Amino acid sequence: MKYKRCCACDYFVTTTDRRCPNCGIADPRNERPDRGIPEIVAQGDTLTMETPMTDGVRAAFGGFIGAVIGGFLMAGMGVAVGLAVGISLGVLLGADKEWSPPELTNLAKRMIECLRNDEETIRQRLNDIAQREKHLEETRQQVAVSGGDAATQERWNKVRQTIDSAAGVLAKQRDRYHAKLWEIALVRWQNALEPLASDWESLTHEACNQRLRQLERLRDQGKQYLDDWEGVDLTDLPEARRCLERLRNALESCDQLREALIVEQARLAVVGIAPVDEALSTSMSTSSTALHALDVFNARAALGEFESAFDDLEAEYNRLRSEDELAQQVTLVQRR
Repeated sequence: MKYKRCCACDYFVTTTDRRCPNCGIADPRNERPDRGIPEIVAQGDTLTMETPMTDGVRAAFGGFIGAVIGGFLMAGMGVAVGLAVGISLGVLLGADKEWSPPELTNLAKRMIECLRNDEETIRQRLNDIAQREKHLEETRQQVAVSGGDAATQERWNKVRQTIDSAAGVLAKQRDRYHAKLWEIALVRWQNALEPLASDWESLTHEACNQRLRQLERLRDQGKQYLDDWEGVDLTDLPEARRCLERLRNALESCDQLREALIVEQARLAVVGIAPVDEALSTSMSTSSTALHALDVFNARAALGEFESAFDDLEAEYNRLRSEDELAQQVTLVQRR
């Protein structure tokens, strides 16, 4: 499989990727001098990337259509009248960005699913959760100083229990979103490793050296992730435990890949100079078999698993938000 860096974000993409899984840009293998992301516009039921039409272009286009229609319908001044009317309509229609059908406008504004958008969503959720936790803590402090007789204290105890329960739910959601940030980091890390285990037929001695240097850098990064994540309590986070296990397996495969690269480099060094002995031939065969089993570098499979689980987490978050909003509405009605 041939890999190429996305022209907008440097994520490794293949010929099957019509959009970059990381940044969402269309045709990520095409080179763009500005390396920017063009405006998203809607056409039919699909999203395309293209330069928006300016008011001048709209006026010229409208004038041309008006002149053609005027020429057909009226003689003499018909072309001039049609030209004037067409230019006016072109400018007027271009001035109002909302003239297009609502369903197309909504489609154009819809975010393309990609890791960057998911990452931004997660950070928004974490900010929202932090704000709600702050409100709960402020309420808890108010309840803590409230006094009264035994009956009143019993009611306050129930309030405290409700606050503690809500805080527990928020804490669990916060941890799950943090785990999703781990997964995004892991997918990007796996994506950087994928090309190192491909295109072996084109490797040269220097290419092996380059891959070994890249592998060493990525392996150090993976070990740093492992050190950071192993210090966190993952008892109630099964998705984070799976993420950690995938990281451990990938680090083991890094060692296999390093061995295979060294063996391949040795083969390239002796080819044409001395016959390949049986030990080296066996090592090359073993390394080749190990390389074909390096499925843990499959970032696309990890990305699909992430998106599915992320949708479930978002659904749970939206359900809790709906319940919270409903409770607030009920409280307002009761106060009236």
